[in-house]
Amino acid sequence: MPNWRLLNMSQKPIREALAKQLIADFWPTEQAGKPEIKFAAIGPPTKLDNLETNHPWLKQGKIVVKVDELFGKRGKLGYVKIAESFAEARKWIEGFRGKEVMVGERTGVLNHFLIEPYIEHKTEYYLAFSCEREHDIIHFSDKGGIEVDDQGESMQTTHVKLDEQPQLETTIQGLFQLFRQLDLPYLEFNPITEVDGKVYLLDTVARVDTCAAYRQSGTWGSIEIPQGFGTTFTEEEKRIQIMDANSGSSLKFVLLNPKGRIWTMVAGGGASIIYADAITAHTDPKELANYGEWSGNPTTDEMEAYTSEILSLIEQNSKEQALIIGGGIANFTDVKRTFAGIIKSIKKHKDNLNNLKIFVRRAGPRDKEGLKALQEACDEMNIPCVTHGAELPMTDVVKMTIDSLSLNRK
Repeated sequence: MPNWRLLNMSQKPIREALAKQLIADFWPTEQAGKPEIKFAAIGPPTKLDNLETNHPWLKQGKIVVKVDELFGKRGKLGYVKIAESFAEARKWIEGFRGKEVMVGERTGVLNHFLIEPYIEHKTEYYLAFSCEREHDIIHFSDKGGIEVDDQGESMQTTHVKLDEQPQLETTIQGLFQLFRQLDLPYLEFNPITEVDGKVYLLDTVARVDTCAAYRQSGTWGSIEIPQGFGTTFTEEEKRIQIMDANSGSSLKFVLLNPKGRIWTMVAGGGASIIYADAITAHTDPKELANYGEWSGNPTTDEMEAYTSEILSLIEQNSKEQALIIGGGIANFTDVKRTFAGIIKSIKKHKDNLNNLKIFVRRAGPRDKEGLKALQEACDEMNIPCVTHGAELPMTDVVKMTIDSLSLNRK
């Protein structure tokens, strides 16, 4: 059984405050070893004047304050401070709050911070959980901290089959159970420490799988997950977001690499992830230009507008390219109607699509009519097009696409 949490297209990082809140709120009832979790989260609307009243422990000694944006290496970058008092921590926060900074190649504004009690400790451990197709993996080192990347042989890894329930140390057992229960593709504690029999998560990193949001409606599924730090959107992405907001259907688009040569327009969220995974599994992931998904029986006009935004990007790339129009077998989406919108858009852009090949695998209501109409339209415009229905396994067009572009196969 494939581990769908592996599919990176659906993974999004979450803030440390949310990760720790999830652990505090959903710790397994019968599981001992719950970590000590106490923090104050600060966002754009937070009034610092109220924090000491709402969190009296801020008056009780040294505290740790850090930026809680969606990037790592905060200690090395100078975004973590040990303060002797809340007054000192507040001054530090006010120095950064609202400030635009560059992290790597991205520029963003610092608006979120986290304050926790300072825990005097001697030993730092590293603990993380990740997943592969057939296994979850436990990573552990007794040499945690900001230099963990240099520890080499001290890092131990344990592979756990998806149907296996390992016997682990009490706290690790509970954290691993939450990792699975919350559909987290990645969960990291660096460092994690133990003082006087109590466990403290000094730094936490987590990602959620948005494909599992429907299963997590009672945990994180109903929470708006922020974009990565410094994320900006192209004009095409912005227009499609507006379309999506104004439609009763779903119209999604993420530009991954405008120089990529394989573009996708896939019906259904699950199918769109499967196609993206198949492409990146069989050729260089950089060749995947975008993530594109529609569902919910969009109108002909909506499909025309959606397709036009994607074709306008394809026109900007002079290399030979391919567009995959894919999907499973629709239950109620009218294939002929949605394809009518696609055909209208292709006709508008035909003069600039000399370098495009189209590969189609789609099935559902009125699929034969829709496939025939698209094939005939492309033939008339001299645009190479291959159309298939349910007789072809869903992702077989991926291999056809890769071969047609003479891309290296993995």
